[in-house]
Amino acid sequence: MLLMDERIDGLVRERMLVAFYRYKGHTHAMANIDEVCKLFRSTGYNPHALKKPPNYPEDYLARYRIPREAIKMIIGRLRSDDIYHQAQAYPLPEHRSTALATQASMLYVILYFAPEILHREQATMREIVDKHFSDNWIISWYLGFTVDLSVAWAGYKSAQLALNNTLSPTNIKEMHDTHVEKMAAILKNLQQLLTEVLCFKCR
Repeated sequence: MLLMDERIDGLVRERMLVAFYRYKGHTHAMANIDEVCKLFRSTGYNPHALKKPPNYPEDYLARYRIPREAIKMIIGRLRSDDIYHQAQAYPLPEHRSTALATQASMLYVILYFAPEILHREQATMREIVDKHFSDNWIISWYLGFTVDLSVAWAGYKSAQLALNNTLSPTNIKEMHDTHVEKMAAILKNLQQLLTEVLCFKCR
């Protein structure tokens, strides 16, 4: 739903539904047209605008009701477990956000189905941020689509408070210095490997 709202304007969606309805007419295949129209009607969101509509996207996603217990169970599993068993491929502690990146993007989206967590449950949000977003607050939530959590969560009190430690200037500087140091070592090793390959080909 978020991807559709990002790529197809609400007015265009509404016109497509009307055109399809007029083409098909009153057939058995159109039995759920009212629910479909409710789900896909315009939200007022413009991906190029600086400001989002009020309570977006939680009001938009609330058009499709999912049982609260199911939402809580999914969030609990995503926030506490390594569901894709990526820790085996990324054993170092500093690689944790990379290992959990896939489920972190899922967690970002599904939290909008439970906006009370973003607004009021500070302990839960602190746990989520510390585990999934401690060194990465610009995430990919779908192929080629990224979001800056400092902007997306600006209107949610608990989420914003949880991000404060991650976004502190001291923490950002430490991460910057660490990455610069590692990048220098990687480039040095890479240059050595390229030289060795070149020499081997010359033989």
